[in-house]
Order: sequence, then structure tokens, then C-alpha cells
Amino acid sequence: MIWNQLIWFFIAFACCASAGSYFVFNRKPTPLKGALAWVFPLAGNVLLLTFTTILWLQLERPPMKTMAETRLLYAVFVGIITWVIFLKTRSRWMYLLGNVMAMVFLLVDLIHPEYQQKNLMPALQSVWFIPHVVVYMISYAVLAAACLSALMGLFRSSFGKNDFRNDLNLAMKLVYPGTALLTIGMLLGAIWAKIAWGNYWSFDPKETWALLTWLFYLITIHIFNAFRNREKLVLWMLSLSFLVLIITWLGIRYLPSAMQSVHVY
Repeated sequence: MIWNQLIWFFIAFACCASAGSYFVFNRKPTPLKGALAWVFPLAGNVLLLTFTTILWLQLERPPMKTMAETRLLYAVFVGIITWVIFLKTRSRWMYLLGNVMAMVFLLVDLIHPEYQQKNLMPALQSVWFIPHVVVYMISYAVLAAACLSALMGLFRSSFGKNDFRNDLNLAMKLVYPGTALLTIGMLLGAIWAKIAWGNYWSFDPKETWALLTWLFYLITIHIFNAFRNREKLVLWMLSLSFLVLIITWLGIRYLPSAMQSVHVY
């Protein structure tokens, strides 16, 4: 089964991330070490994209149906976004935490690969399927990076370090595009729902929690803009908002009310 090949891709990705971390945290940087610091994670991301492409070809459909497949896609986007953030900010801790998060989701996939079927149910045989899932996964990855930056800010502020404001600023720079993508994902989902089920919105448990996630991030943005002196509150809100996001994505399927949800496949 193609899922078993993920073991080797996971090992290769972990090796690339570890090698990159060595050069990122090296105390005596040189131009060569600086180049290797971004080349190794790039190689790891290429490996994950390669595995995703192979899985797509093997399944003869987009690998976005099961929870395991969305975790894989999420790990791909987290790895890419972590790499881009590192290139832009040279934030060593964001580099480390982002790659660790990607490896955690890949490890969960190794433990719970889930059964793969080639066929898609009629509702998923739609032109809206790929853009809806991809936009959501990118937004989740961007907002995960914002959460990691917020957690680092909370950690530094607890020790009285003033540079936690840099973490807050980075987090908010990520929240704006992440929330915009979240909005687009909801709109695409509404259009798809109208075509598939006849209603733009039916207050399905998944839809309700998606709306709740969106509202949490909107509230966080408003607090940040209206109360500039409440930095720690914003950091906590960013962390809480991401927790709500995780419940929306991974936790809804375990709620009793979601057993009849049209979003549980």
C-alpha cells in the first residue's frame, strides 16, 4: 500500500529538518551554512510534495477525502509556510516549531493511516472540492504559524522579555491572510453546499464550528486594533482561536451531534 511508503518519506523529511536545524542554530554561521539552512528544509518539502503527488496518482483522485489525507496535506503546507517564514524573518524558533508540527501530523498518519478508497461519493465529485479543501488547509497552516508565534510570545512575556512584541507582530501579520483564506474557504463551501444539498448554509455542526472559528479570529483582530495595550490578551486569543480551529477540523467528528453530519464521510 502506498501509505507504507510514507515511512521512508517521513524519515527523509525528519533528516532534512534535523540537518536544517543544525545549521539554523549553529553559533558560527557562514554563507555556506546559511545556504544549507534553507536548502535542507526545501528538500524536505519537495519530498512531501512528491509523496502527495504519488498518492494522488495511485488513488486516481485528490488525496483530500479522509482525515489522514487532510493531515498529510496540512503537513505539506505547514512545511512550506515554515520555510517561507524562515526565509523572510530568519526566526529560528519558528523554523524549529513549524517543522516539529509537520512531523507530528505525519507521525499521526503513520499510526492511523486510515483505509483508502479510490471512489468518491457523489457530493465530493465536484469542481469545488479541491479549491475548498486546499484553501482551508493553507489557512489552517498559516494560522498554525500564527499560533506558534503567539505561544512563543507568551513564553517570552512570562519571563519579562520585551521582545515578545516581535512575536505578536509576526503572529498578526500571519493572522490577516489566514483569516482572509478562512473567509474564502467558507464562501467556497457555501457555494458547493448550494449545488450539492440545495442550501448555502444549514447550521450543520461542522458549519457552526467553522463560523465560530472565523468569529474568534475576527474578534482577535478587532481586539488587536482597538486595544493596542492589551498585547497579552491578543496572544491568548490567538492561542484560543487556534484551539477552536483544531476542534472544528479534528474534533467535530467525535461529538454526538456530528454523527448525522453531512460533513462526516
